Amino acid sequence: MRGRFIVLEGVDGTGKTTLAGRLADMIGDAAVTSEPTTGRIGAVLRSGELGDIPPAAEALLFAADRAIHTAEMEGILESGRWVICDRYMASTVAYQSAAMGGGADIEWLIEMQRHAVIEPDATFLLDMDPEESLRRVDSRGGGTSRFEKLDFLREVRREYLRLAERFGFSVIDASADRDSVFSEVAGILKEKGLYASERRDILQ
Repeated sequence: MRGRFIVLEGVDGTGKTTLAGRLADMIGDAAVTSEPTTGRIGAVLRSGELGDIPPAAEALLFAADRAIHTAEMEGILESGRWVICDRYMASTVAYQSAAMGGGADIEWLIEMQRHAVIEPDATFLLDMDPEESLRRVDSRGGGTSRFEKLDFLREVRREYLRLAERFGFSVIDASADRDSVFSEVAGILKEKGLYASERRDILQ
């Protein structure tokens, strides 16, 4: 039986990593992964060593990294295991469209990924006011990335919400406490018929 593919979207500081770990513990046999990956292309993107390249070029690199990653995830899903992915197709559209400003071609950003993605069984957008997400990132230490600027993140959030409406993502209030966020996401998975457990304490 093919595994389930769950995607968590949202800006940094919304709790995606913590939620992914808790969902994996709940499911018991899930691979947790993220994008950009730690592969050759993803590592270059993470490092920032390419500098300020054109947003369209960066979008293509993200898509190339995603195409390789998708093939790897397909193998895991076919083995029957779940995959929980921190960021996927929508992240490229949200971030690169914000980077392109008024000249963003949303349809191109979506279409150029068509052969690089598979459809998730469920996508959750962890939504939060960017001011709060930046406070959370700052509290972790280690500095911020070049993407973590307030005005930029506000545009990223707007685009994420537009994508959520268009593609039917479940929008979760990530400003709530972590237990509430986890319970809401787990409850939606049950409502969608994607997960069932005999453990009564899962959603408590």
